[in-house]
Amino acid sequence: MGDGTNEVQTRYVRMLLALDEIPELYKLLAAFFTWILLAGFILFPGTFASWNNQPAGSTASQIAAVINHVPLLVIAWICTGIGGCGMIWLWWRWHDNYIWIVNRIFVPGLLNSFAGVISTLTNVYGSQGGFFSTTAKSTIIVTGVLTVICGILVLVYQFGLIRNLRKEHESIVGPEKAGQYGEGVPEEMKRDV
Repeated sequence: MGDGTNEVQTRYVRMLLALDEIPELYKLLAAFFTWILLAGFILFPGTFASWNNQPAGSTASQIAAVINHVPLLVIAWICTGIGGCGMIWLWWRWHDNYIWIVNRIFVPGLLNSFAGVISTLTNVYGSQGGFFSTTAKSTIIVTGVLTVICGILVLVYQFGLIRNLRKEHESIVGPEKAGQYGEGVPEEMKRDV
């Protein structure tokens, strides 16, 4: 301990060190839940039907025409539900490590939800002639709301909570820079180099 290294462990440093101690299972689950959320969002546009090709006939055939592939719609909702619930569970489980939840849940959730919005809009305007069917509307609402929620959480955690932890850390240890190769260099040492 007397080797001259800085022995101060702020909350910020403890969170960074804890990143290596979070079991791999949770990292895999975070990847799975955010991926399955994306899979659900990508499946939704495949369920959109064109009103131009709607068959005449009974109410049942008209409903079936509005939702092209009912089993695919169910799978999409199941994937989205599993992904969303899993992300919420991991957020609750690791809520004290802001860095982990931002990097593993909120940013991937934001990007995947935004990909769902893009996929939906591309399908509506590319294949459906700009017509928003009921499933297209519900899809754009779900993907849009999740994009906004994840975006807000990234802003709150990254630019609020984590920034405050870093300021607290810098007030105790002093400012540090990444260094040329990411090795972490105290700011006053970098000027001397």
